[in-house]
Amino acid sequence: MAKVNGYFRLQIEDNGVYIKLIPPTEDGEPITMADIMSYLSMVKMPKYDIAALNQVVLALKEPTLMKLTEADFSPVSEKAKVQVAQDRMTATIRLYPPSNHGKLFEKKDMIGELTHAGIKYGVAEAILDALVENPIYCQDIMVAKGKEVQEGTDAKIEYHFETKPLAKPKLNVDGTVDFHQLNIFTKVKKDQLLATLTPEFLGEEGIDVYGKRIYPQKVKKLSLKYGRNIRLSEDKLQMFSEVDGDVKLEKDTVFVSNSFVVAADVDASTGDIVYEGNVVVNGNVRTGFSVQAKGDIEVKGVVEGADLYSGGNIVLTRGIQGMNRGKLEAAGDIITKFIESAKVKAGGTVRSGSILHSVVDAGDTIICEGKKSFVIGGSLSALNEISVMTIGNHMGTVTNVKLGVEASVLENLNDMQKEFEENKGEIEKARQVLVLFKKRMQGGQKIPPDKIQMIREAGDTIKRLELRQEELQLLIKESRDLIEANARGRLRVSETAYPGVRIQIANSTYIVKDNIRFSQFQLDSGEVVIRSY
Repeated sequence: MAKVNGYFRLQIEDNGVYIKLIPPTEDGEPITMADIMSYLSMVKMPKYDIAALNQVVLALKEPTLMKLTEADFSPVSEKAKVQVAQDRMTATIRLYPPSNHGKLFEKKDMIGELTHAGIKYGVAEAILDALVENPIYCQDIMVAKGKEVQEGTDAKIEYHFETKPLAKPKLNVDGTVDFHQLNIFTKVKKDQLLATLTPEFLGEEGIDVYGKRIYPQKVKKLSLKYGRNIRLSEDKLQMFSEVDGDVKLEKDTVFVSNSFVVAADVDASTGDIVYEGNVVVNGNVRTGFSVQAKGDIEVKGVVEGADLYSGGNIVLTRGIQGMNRGKLEAAGDIITKFIESAKVKAGGTVRSGSILHSVVDAGDTIICEGKKSFVIGGSLSALNEISVMTIGNHMGTVTNVKLGVEASVLENLNDMQKEFEENKGEIEKARQVLVLFKKRMQGGQKIPPDKIQMIREAGDTIKRLELRQEELQLLIKESRDLIEANARGRLRVSETAYPGVRIQIANSTYIVKDNIRFSQFQLDSGEVVIRSY
């Protein structure tokens, strides 16, 4: 026997109205009082004994006939209830049998029920035909289905070269550092494939059973961005180098450039060097001269009291003897054998064999490594970590160490907090204007036309500033989160930290008063603490 839900039907006799209850077969669902009461309400059945009916339904084991009312009642045609899913992608119909002498549905009647419910799309005509021929009662049958929306995909770019080359010197077995083999440039050959673009797929619209369109979410569109010495394929989906040179990704733009080589020194014979790509100096950079490159700078000799500015990395095979006027500044990393009496600033990491009486600032990390490495005097500043062998000396030379947040971050946070407080005052003033005029209107005063503009401006001010306040709250939270994250910076000392070393992490300061060996300094509960290395 097939699975059939329990169902019921009305039987109208001369002495009243009866309901016939038929239990389910196999694993069909039983009759529920909620379904019966909904149906009887639909056909406007007069008052009946709900409690008695409920007892019969609960005890139902075999077909049972129960009298509902003695009132006169006309025959009832087949009925239907249409329900639409919450996502509006499917619709079901639930049929109820006619009473004796009642009329069965024709297909047009079912279509009329769906139309009345607003169903316009995805109607399954074959299912309706089958239900007309062989009705299934007290069971939800899906009769309409929408078209699912097909979400799109973002465009994607795959780069076929190392986008973040690591400028790290080789540490020899004897503890010395080899600054000759760095491989800081990413070399490319003419016609080499640099990048491939997979275009976005916009997706396809869907339609719900009400006939309303469902639009896919917006997707991210991308294009291959590039500088000189690069060409695209005809379909704009592939990028190739037009020359032998060096490739670099800056933000979302690819650059290929040839390196400019200075055969000997940068001095009066060359003048200052300004170049769009990489610069390689085979000699020294003499005092008073400068090298500016949008790419990387490599100097195989000594940098004296000169200025080097790089949009990428700076690598000094020997080092800088700055005479208190030399300066190195790089957006990326700075690698050098020694730093003496100079100012050094890197967006990433500074690596050196020794640092003497210099100001060194790194956006990420400072590493002073090698068999005889040391840091004496001056100041070191990094956001995340400073790692040294020895720092300071037995003579107590003052050496400052700072870890944590950039001053610009704190200044920006203070500016945003100040603006937030000023906006609160402006919002309160505007609200007072609105309250004042509201009281006047409530008192029966007529508002002059020139004051109506003032009321509008006050309302506009409140809306504009409240939106800005929401933006500021988000930006302030992001800044505070950044400060909290960077407060975990640490100083690692593999040998000795001498007296005279001042360590500041975020807003906490520690002054070394005795020799401290094999240690690391970090922030814990707002205080600088010492832990084993």
